[in-house]
Amino acid sequence: MTKDIKNVELFLFDLDGTVYIGDKEIEGSFDAINELRQMGKRICFFTNNSSRMHTDYIARLNNLGLRVYSDEIYTSGQVTCEYILDHFRGAKIFLLGNERLRSEFLLYGLELSDTNPDIAVLGFDTTLTYDRLYQFCKFIKKGIPYIATHPDYNCPADECPMPDVGAFIEAIRLTTGRVPEYIMGKPHTIAGERISKRYNVHPKQIAMVGDRLYTDIAFGKNCGFVSVLVLSGETTKEMAEKSKIIPDVICNKVKDIVPLVRK
Repeated sequence: MTKDIKNVELFLFDLDGTVYIGDKEIEGSFDAINELRQMGKRICFFTNNSSRMHTDYIARLNNLGLRVYSDEIYTSGQVTCEYILDHFRGAKIFLLGNERLRSEFLLYGLELSDTNPDIAVLGFDTTLTYDRLYQFCKFIKKGIPYIATHPDYNCPADECPMPDVGAFIEAIRLTTGRVPEYIMGKPHTIAGERISKRYNVHPKQIAMVGDRLYTDIAFGKNCGFVSVLVLSGETTKEMAEKSKIIPDVICNKVKDIVPLVRK
């Protein structure tokens, strides 16, 4: 089966920079997504951002005007929870994460512990304190399994990008000499394998649509999905032309996907 956007059954959409920027829809995105649904295509919004629960994204998109259902959202935090249940069931977890990520873990029935954990998980902790960061380093220095929710170096923000998990992976590496054994989010394949099984769709019938080459498009390539770069966010046409990561399809915006699927 060759990769062709017309054969895609499941469209994965990144969020910020792809579907919306901040609190504003990128022109035509919502109508395009609804048209894809009307054509019988399945939709999933897949984000690396682990600072929010999946329910937060449902509420945000609904408030912005796009009707979204619970099975259409998947986050790196959810991937992490499910991976732990499959591979480290019963483990006590030291989590670097804010209250929303902690709530996601508790919703999955996972046990969080600040003393004698079995594994350590690095998430996008927007309430990080130095003491907890140092405690995390001390625990992984002892050799317990080390998981990161995703590898992004920064998160888009108005005045300046926010340091994201990837930046802390580097800080922890320089401190302890360790890097995560398992990284859940884009561009790593653990999430891709879970998505294919979750929706029961062959990888070549899945498209990853996003604005970042090194996460979204690399994820699509690594997982055997159709990779669709949109130029509505981080990546410019010039950056795409110079990149060694080559998307299968390049569009200006999400709305430009619909005519390609209809051809």
